[in-house]
Amino acid sequence: MSRVGGEVFSLTRSFSSRHLSNATLPTIQAAVGHIPQKLKTNGIEPNRRARLEVLRKIVTRLVREERAELQWNRAVEARPYLERLIQLAVEKGPSDEYTNEMVEWWLPEPGLDYKLYEVIAPRFVDRPAPFTGLYRLPSKRLEQYIQNKRIFWKRYEIGVLEIEGNPFPAVVSPPHTNNSHLLLNQLLKKSLQSRLNTLEKKE
Repeated sequence: MSRVGGEVFSLTRSFSSRHLSNATLPTIQAAVGHIPQKLKTNGIEPNRRARLEVLRKIVTRLVREERAELQWNRAVEARPYLERLIQLAVEKGPSDEYTNEMVEWWLPEPGLDYKLYEVIAPRFVDRPAPFTGLYRLPSKRLEQYIQNKRIFWKRYEIGVLEIEGNPFPAVVSPPHTNNSHLLLNQLLKKSLQSRLNTLEKKE
């Protein structure tokens, strides 16, 4: 498992001509790919905005859940947009017209704008960027499609994209961290003890 990030790039996007002169946008502290990733737009009417609609769904999900397991190419492509949105909320806040326009478009679900401004943004006021983390997981073999009762499989690269400071356990624990108290480890411990007790009784 590895973490991705480091290079600094500028990602600016204007939704109307009156914002083209806005030269005060901060620089995002996350890697931006130079080659657009191929994103399937199943269920979305094919047009020039289909790709953005896919990315908007991912960004919305991340603000709602703060961590998501995605196909690697989607996680890589969506991260800069999520990073920019959080950075605008931190740097400019709800009083800025451009920021509100961005938030309104990227977060169409009710209540997510409040969460961004009041829950996520304050978390990073005194914390340096990046505000997101990207981790590569082992690939998964998933069902792709069925044809003539034959199942076709494909191996997908998987990544975890998250907002830093979320309430979940760390994807990668620091060295020498004691995780024995975690629920999964406790369940495994009890299971092992039960198995050992069963074997001792058989003897």
